[in-house]
Amino acid sequence: MKGVRAALATRLLLLFVVIVGVVAALSAQLSNTQWSSSLADALPNEVSELQRSYLASQQPNAQQLLLGFESQQYSGSEILPIVQEQLKLLTEAEPTIKLAEMTNPKAVLSFYQNQAGRLATPNDMQALASGDYGTLISEAQKALQSPAPVLVPLKQDPLLLTKRFVQQLPDLMPGYKSHNGLYTRTSESIHQVLVPLRIAGDALSVTQSGQSVLVINDFIAKVTEQLPGINVYRSGLLFHSDAAAKQAKQEMTWFGGLSLLLVLALLLWVFRSGQQLFYTLLLLSVSAATGLLATLLLSSRPHVLMLVFATSFIGLCIDYVIHGFIARSHGAKAWSALKPALWLSGLTTIFGYILLLLLPLPLLQQLGIFMAVALFTAIVLVVVTLPWLPQPGASRPGWQRFCHSMAQLYRQMRQPDTTAWLSVMALATLGLLLWSFTANDNVRLLASSPESLLQQENHLRKTTDFYFQPDVLLVSGETQQQALERTGGLGDINGSVSLYDYMLPASEQQQLLQQQQELFKSPEGKTYMQWLGLGQLVLASDQQEHPLQNQFLYPTEEGWMSVVRLKQPFNHGDITESPGKLEHFNPIEHASDALAEYRHSMQLWLIALLLVSLPILAMFLRNQQANKRRIQAAWQVTCVMTLSVSTALLLAQLIQPLNLFHCIGAMFVLVLSIDYGVFCAGRLKREHALQAIYLSAFTTMVAFGALSFSSTPAIAAFGIIVLIGVFMSALFSPLIIESPDN
Repeated sequence: MKGVRAALATRLLLLFVVIVGVVAALSAQLSNTQWSSSLADALPNEVSELQRSYLASQQPNAQQLLLGFESQQYSGSEILPIVQEQLKLLTEAEPTIKLAEMTNPKAVLSFYQNQAGRLATPNDMQALASGDYGTLISEAQKALQSPAPVLVPLKQDPLLLTKRFVQQLPDLMPGYKSHNGLYTRTSESIHQVLVPLRIAGDALSVTQSGQSVLVINDFIAKVTEQLPGINVYRSGLLFHSDAAAKQAKQEMTWFGGLSLLLVLALLLWVFRSGQQLFYTLLLLSVSAATGLLATLLLSSRPHVLMLVFATSFIGLCIDYVIHGFIARSHGAKAWSALKPALWLSGLTTIFGYILLLLLPLPLLQQLGIFMAVALFTAIVLVVVTLPWLPQPGASRPGWQRFCHSMAQLYRQMRQPDTTAWLSVMALATLGLLLWSFTANDNVRLLASSPESLLQQENHLRKTTDFYFQPDVLLVSGETQQQALERTGGLGDINGSVSLYDYMLPASEQQQLLQQQQELFKSPEGKTYMQWLGLGQLVLASDQQEHPLQNQFLYPTEEGWMSVVRLKQPFNHGDITESPGKLEHFNPIEHASDALAEYRHSMQLWLIALLLVSLPILAMFLRNQQANKRRIQAAWQVTCVMTLSVSTALLLAQLIQPLNLFHCIGAMFVLVLSIDYGVFCAGRLKREHALQAIYLSAFTTMVAFGALSFSSTPAIAAFGIIVLIGVFMSALFSPLIIESPDN
């Protein structure tokens, strides 16, 4: 007896040392790990050189924001100074936030004053080229005789070509007056102050967006504190992504907390002991820590989305623990019968997750590492450490009687043709799914925004003209000037804005100066210069960098790239430029395409796991009869897996088109179906297996199925698949033939 106690003490000490070592290593690794929380980092980077340069130039997802303050009570002169004062504090507190550079009229005007005479509208350039000097001189004289300010030096631009060029520049805020980057307008006794901002951080990063929104909300609170009752409007992707992240976190916490309490209460009610709860929580913690440690060691920059997907590990691990407790409660023979099934189901699932390493997607590779290591650790700990515990008490008699009755009912339902109609149901459901398959990978459908924020967004869209489509045209060139010249060669695209709208390439500027010199050498030109009282034309200085250049012109590895921003959806028929010099790019579509690639990879993974499961199960299912019976059991397990996943996806697409999160849920359903099928086809007594399967299925449906009520579409998609799929698996798994020696 003393020897047994000493051996147990040694094992416990060894286990304690291992746990401490894992925790210490994980703590050290976490302190040196840089987590990625940006959606862009999780997406495949299969883009062209131009598109990659554009994404990099946006740092990588710089976004423009717009805040609006409106009131009938306060005048614009009362609102403006308070907003300016608090805005200064905002930009000092958060360096990544600043006024949108496209709304700085002083810097733009200074550029045109220095470059006077080098820029002209297309009509003026055409008049110069055709020798229509009289029209140009007449228009210049009319402008000089009007009370409007000249704005440009006459010695450099006697014809006021640059002035007319400035007058036709794209106006981002029509109807508003500019005040050092802020805009004011009074309409129908409503006084409005607009604050256009630009965030240089990553708007798709949960951490950065949350911090930026926190600072902006503090800025708004300070303004409203000094101006009680003023209306505030927000617009920008940043606010929507932050609201969606907070809503998802709140729902995950709320649903997850309630479901966890219910699961723990259910386990406590069934087993009538707190020992199982403590052991389960300890096993979950140690296995998850080991899986996370392996992921951190093998991944240079792990993504937080991997942890979200990895929550399915909880359901799998609890499944193994419940089976272990029920088998141990029925004695050594039941425990001996469980271990082969436990290893087979666990290793089959682990092999499936190892297949994720073959996909060229870092996020899924990280998930594969975490799940494979964590599940292997959980199985080893269950097999090794569970026998160390005192034999647990049997589950409640009522629960045992219910499972015994269900086992008897399924024996009566099982007929010689069960395999045939299981096959028909599985194949028919799979065929119907393939025939009616609908998917939508648009990233906009993965989250929902609060109604109040949508109303604010729509209000600002109606009252301003500040918005651009996510589409851009990317024009390549070996030099800055070549990229700019090719941009001008695109012609007039409705609703487009590019650097070519604000300045001309050096070649066109030089041609413009030569044509002006020819004009002033003509009789009309000499007469006009005498009328002005000017001597010889003074040429403007060489071309300078435009204040907006860094918004439209970016360097690439092979040269330069000019960006054309669009205010209307792009129509390919508007341009005739060769594809090698021009690319149409939409970051939202790029992200959606990347999600589609993830979904396709997950679909291939589901198919691959189904295909490899059949031969593996046929080879290793413990069955004492002929190979034919073993193959029959393996085929039935595969049919239940196919039926469960296909039915879940088929019904889920009636609610919303399928996306990546449906496939993540299907992955969870598939691996749980393997477990249920193996435990039914193994040597366990069927009523013992059903005790664990029903308890595991119910806890999983409660814990993850509750997410189907989430208002966040991505979370609801995962919950719906798990709820339906696990129910179908638990419903049909008991029809699998029993081992003759169970």
